[in-house]
Amino acid sequence: MRLELINNTLTTMLLDCISHYPKRGQQKECFGLIFGEQNEKSIGEYTFPIGNVIEKTADGVMPDEYVNSILRESRKLVMTSDFVAYYHSHPYDEVFDSWADPSVGDVRFAQSIGENHIQIIFAIVKNEAEDSNANLQFEYATDTQYRFFDKKGKHTDIPPKHELKSENGQIITGYYKDYDFQVRAYFWTEQALEEVQLYSSEVEMNLLLHQNNILLEQLPKDAMYYLKKLEYSLRLANKDKYKEKIPYLIEKLKSVGVK
Repeated sequence: MRLELINNTLTTMLLDCISHYPKRGQQKECFGLIFGEQNEKSIGEYTFPIGNVIEKTADGVMPDEYVNSILRESRKLVMTSDFVAYYHSHPYDEVFDSWADPSVGDVRFAQSIGENHIQIIFAIVKNEAEDSNANLQFEYATDTQYRFFDKKGKHTDIPPKHELKSENGQIITGYYKDYDFQVRAYFWTEQALEEVQLYSSEVEMNLLLHQNNILLEQLPKDAMYYLKKLEYSLRLANKDKYKEKIPYLIEKLKSVGVK
């Protein structure tokens, strides 16, 4: 299974995670919903930040009704889209192995919603040693994928049971200013949280811009039209159809970027 993130879903999540990033030693996670297309494909198109995750206890998770009420209100506003996923951040003081893996509490929360859905975990750390003016960089990384199961009677913060799914999973990593991050996504199968492949037209566009020495942060407003066209052309459904237009759009961005 694969989740495709288009439009500005990924960067909106990143900015939400940064805005809620806690002071050192605290734990403060953000939470939001993603709408788009959910049928034979899973495409996230719109991100809706909601706020902080309710504090977790040793044997409790966010109530079903809280999430369901938010979903009902959101669907009134986005009638043409499906609920595709929800996301929350994992803010830490330092990077470590499996920092974007779900906890037992995340598995129980997935189970509490009670329907097939995707959970996105956005692990993020503020690295004081890095450049606070660094430009945004997205990358793909290949890593192992797992299925995660509840550990009955255990605290919500501990790692869940897991079994190997694949050696060739695709995740998203990157940095912005002095923040490093990793993004993983998991599908609830009614028994486990099973990791899925991630693809993003934003990542594809960001990589192309860097390869061509185009700094997104320095482009003028005149470039917006070509940026939107480029992002649209890099979506999975359009890549083959519009691949011959991509070099043209890159050249237009270079030309409008020269002042």
